[in-house]
Amino acid sequence: MKKILAMLAFAAAMFVSCGEKTDDEGEGGGGGSYKAPITIDGDFADWAALDASKVQVMKCASSATKADMKLAKVYADKNFIFVYIEMDYSAYDGEVTMAHIDFCIDGDADTATGGYNGQWDQGVTPCIDVLIEGSIIEDSAVCEAFDPFVGTWGGEVNADGWTWTEIEGLTGFIEGKGNKKAWEFRITRELYPAGKMAKEFNMGILCTVNGWDATGALPNAEVTETNIDGRAPLLKINYNK
Repeated sequence: MKKILAMLAFAAAMFVSCGEKTDDEGEGGGGGSYKAPITIDGDFADWAALDASKVQVMKCASSATKADMKLAKVYADKNFIFVYIEMDYSAYDGEVTMAHIDFCIDGDADTATGGYNGQWDQGVTPCIDVLIEGSIIEDSAVCEAFDPFVGTWGGEVNADGWTWTEIEGLTGFIEGKGNKKAWEFRITRELYPAGKMAKEFNMGILCTVNGWDATGALPNAEVTETNIDGRAPLLKINYNK
């Protein structure tokens, strides 16, 4: 484990050493000139400049039972996964003292690894292998940055439960910035802590407001007699060249 953490720390240091360029005109992980399309600064105007055909949009179903996230957008390329999230606190009359965002990632797109069913329809092979969980609101105040727990699945393959092995010292893996109702994030592919991340992989997003039980989940689906929880499969993240 110490060897793995040392390698991750080294990779993070190398990436950060030239990472200041990746927001503007730096070299991408695949070589050649790379300009990141989104800057993580809490100003969301650059999302409007993206090619809409390359942005995946998840909207909360009208009958969803967990509806505190109303919208998410995802854009992924060779270096990063960018995510934009909008929250809905209308059920709380403005009394929001804490809120967290969880990214649940099946990074290898392999049902033979991972676990944790979460709030999605994963059949009999739940396969999430990385959890990212961090605050966006604490003590009624918006967090200055996203400083999450990052863990790899530590339970039996395809089992449910809440069994994660924390990965420490993972500088630069995810960054986030926002306000009370909207946040944007950047996940770095090179620093994925559970092996090589597939070009196209699967992901779900949870939020918890004023507690630790999930109060929002995307993707979701309309509630029906046969789907009383409004569960949907994880979102397959597209790869943009």
